[in-house]
Amino acid sequence: MNLSKSQKIGIGILTFMPILCFIGYIVSFFAMVFGTMSDPSGFESQGPPDTFFAGLGVAMLFMILMFIFGLAALIIHIIHVTKNPKLKKQNNGQLIWILIIILANGIGGIVYYFIEILPEPKESLVPSPEE
Repeated sequence: MNLSKSQKIGIGILTFMPILCFIGYIVSFFAMVFGTMSDPSGFESQGPPDTFFAGLGVAMLFMILMFIFGLAALIIHIIHVTKNPKLKKQNNGQLIWILIIILANGIGGIVYYFIEILPEPKESLVPSPEE
């Protein structure tokens, strides 16, 4: 399955977006927790803790985006595995890659991207008879 350079870049971005969303979630979670802990007067004197709920909303947004991007990347990788002619020639190549992508969800997709999607087809070292 030949992909253009822009398609490979798009799949790469989709592959790494769940990791970036997870990092955003961790940062927003710690900002939320330490932002509410830094006020020495406590929650009671301020009324409703607006900063806590705003931080919680941002953290939940990152979690929802991580789920959506992860599911989209999973679907795209499985479609690519089933249409990859190189893997169809191998006995159990498609099954093995599908299991790797599903069972090692984030890491499996990244490994598949670098091994199967990103590399350019290699030129043959043996000269063709036309030359």
